[in-house]
Amino acid sequence: MVTRTVADAGLGGFVDGVAIRLAPFDKAAPAAAKAQVNRATLLPDADLRAAYSHFLSSLTWPGAQAFLPRFEKLAAEKGREELELRLGHYLGIARQESR
Repeated sequence: MVTRTVADAGLGGFVDGVAIRLAPFDKAAPAAAKAQVNRATLLPDADLRAAYSHFLSSLTWPGAQAFLPRFEKLAAEKGREELELRLGHYLGIARQESR
């Protein structure tokens, strides 16, 4: 859930403001609030492990095996940061070129 967005130019000031507002609190209060949010929004560890296991097994499927070599080549050509920033774009290229 997103409660607000902040433009890049205003991010530093926004973060500073939040830090100033939180600083007077006992450290346990924000930690407890964060734990409560995590309990309400994060999957249980067992579900995360199961989802990761399913993801890993999907990499062995024929469709994934067909495009992974091209995707790996793109990763080597473009670099990890560029690939992460435009992952969907490069996955699309790898899939098109593997057909």
